[in-house]
Amino acid sequence: MFARAALCCFILLLRLELGHAKNNYEIIINTLKCRAVRPLAITEMNCILHRKRTPIISARFQLNETFQYFDIHTTFDLYKKDNTRMNVADLKMDGCKYLGSMYESNILGKLFRRFKKFTNLPTGCPILKGKLYEIRNYTFRSDEYPPNVPGAKWQVRTRLLRRAEVIGDILMEGQLVYNT
Repeated sequence: MFARAALCCFILLLRLELGHAKNNYEIIINTLKCRAVRPLAITEMNCILHRKRTPIISARFQLNETFQYFDIHTTFDLYKKDNTRMNVADLKMDGCKYLGSMYESNILGKLFRRFKKFTNLPTGCPILKGKLYEIRNYTFRSDEYPPNVPGAKWQVRTRLLRRAEVIGDILMEGQLVYNT
């Protein structure tokens, strides 16, 4: 879920149009890490990267308390040729509102409609204590993303917050590579 939010920010920032033809690039995810920073709030939190090229991911988490609200803080960085990072976005958003807006008709509606088939995430708060939430074998398909996106290495870090305290951390690193 949270890795998905981070990737959504990446897509929106690069271009706000969806292509209908198959894109001539591959999305590669090199790293996907999740960790519960505050284990008293999150009983279980893990992510699995099943395949790097045409990535397939799974994630699951279970809370130790019901969340009536939470915030998401996402940073998106591009790597320059000299391997220094350039911050492209630093976004803070209401997590409950984000969950609800994911499935509304928007520019990425096609992407989110397919994403919904692979998850049991709620469409808003509360997020219930003891319920196992999962993203099961979600495949990233380049034809659902904008065309003509520049090739780049990137990093997305998403932090889940309650009362300004970090409770979970997700890191995703990857690249967009054109097929030549």
